[in-house]
Amino acid sequence: MPGDSGDRFAEMTRAGLAAAIGVARERGLPAGDPEVLSSRGNVLVHLRPAPVVARVATLTAWTRSEPFQWLAREVAVAGYAAANGGPVVPPTALTDPGPHWRDGLAVSLWTFVPPSPERPAPAEFGVALARLHMATADFPGELPVLATLRAQISDALAALERDHVLEPGVLTALRDRHAEILAALDGPDGLDGPEVVLHGDAHPGNLLWTPAGWLWTDLEETCRGPRAFDLAVLVRGQGADDAATALAAYANLTGEPLPGPGELAWFDWARALEGAVWTLAMAHQYPARYAERAPSVLASVLAARQPSPGPGPRRNMGK
Repeated sequence: MPGDSGDRFAEMTRAGLAAAIGVARERGLPAGDPEVLSSRGNVLVHLRPAPVVARVATLTAWTRSEPFQWLAREVAVAGYAAANGGPVVPPTALTDPGPHWRDGLAVSLWTFVPPSPERPAPAEFGVALARLHMATADFPGELPVLATLRAQISDALAALERDHVLEPGVLTALRDRHAEILAALDGPDGLDGPEVVLHGDAHPGNLLWTPAGWLWTDLEETCRGPRAFDLAVLVRGQGADDAATALAAYANLTGEPLPGPGELAWFDWARALEGAVWTLAMAHQYPARYAERAPSVLASVLAARQPSPGPGPRRNMGK
């Protein structure tokens, strides 16, 4: 699987840093000592001495036809959640959080939260997701339905095809798997019942410890959909006991019945394709970090078969 020039990652990191500094200057933020906190799918820059972090869509933007809109939804949902006491890192209140365009890159601005090595216990991340869903229950803005399983995958596959990253047979197999997901979502037994505002990428690694408790970050995949999607992501890779503890903590706080194991398994299967396509896109752009594991991720997702029952009226099974 060929990658771009080995300089692409360093080039995008430099471009992200420059865009972050440029937006800071435009907004009058004192950012004379910037620090790159992370550079993977996005570049995160602490605009020191300002207590602000710039989030610049760099490698991830390559996988999306409208990267600005993903950051705009993130700012809107996180801002609403924070205003309603939700456990999120809020957009900055020191200036317009954006997103802003700078040198062809989308940049949003966030309140700085010091990095922490702490990781949440299962009950803690179950409670954190419950609190997020409750805080965004009345969000008035328009959000796409399950953009994670729709545009996130179709846009990334289009980018992989555009740059001739994959063999035609592999690309066809991935598109066939995506078609299975869309057929299940849009068919007669497709999505029904109440939707919530989803985090979209609610794994425990996206929680940051602060003196105020656990706060969610990285909501750029936020959309609407059944809570089962976020819950499947939340417990993905957890042991059975930890998953049960997290789900019970979520249900105890929300008072809502949990989705059945069949629905969670189906969304886990669908999420695996999203993750595989994202990994392939990152391996193309940042091979030093992702190329080694991309083949095994690809093989795993193509070997997995669709579990049943999927979404739809059968969701009530197991509740």
